[in-house]
Amino acid sequence: MHDGDRIVSILVAGRAFAFGAIVVLALAGGTRAEEAAEEPTSEDCAKVLAQAREMTNALSPKSLSRHFANSLLSDAQTEANNGEFDGCVEYAEKAIDEVVHRKHWLAPGEVFRASTAEGYVELRGDDQ
Repeated sequence: MHDGDRIVSILVAGRAFAFGAIVVLALAGGTRAEEAAEEPTSEDCAKVLAQAREMTNALSPKSLSRHFANSLLSDAQTEANNGEFDGCVEYAEKAIDEVVHRKHWLAPGEVFRASTAEGYVELRGDDQ
């Protein structure tokens, strides 16, 4: 291979590399745009919050799962008030998960005392 041929090969390889880099950057930009389009909106947040509240309110007021779900709903509302609708949806979905799977429960006869602004409330198992 002659010196002239090597220079041409290097230039062609350099251009191919630059073109490949441009394609990769363009694809990455498209991915970011798709992610931004999938961000939850205020309406998405309001919808999942309403669903979570309805499910939570269906539980007994003495339910430990209801207590934890209400705490998560409070966090979801805070996120919504701050314009963080992805956080709102995330916390509301956690509240729904708490209600559906009853992650926090008490054995019969057990009591959990939760502090409130008015003092405290005694929470019991869902069956009581």
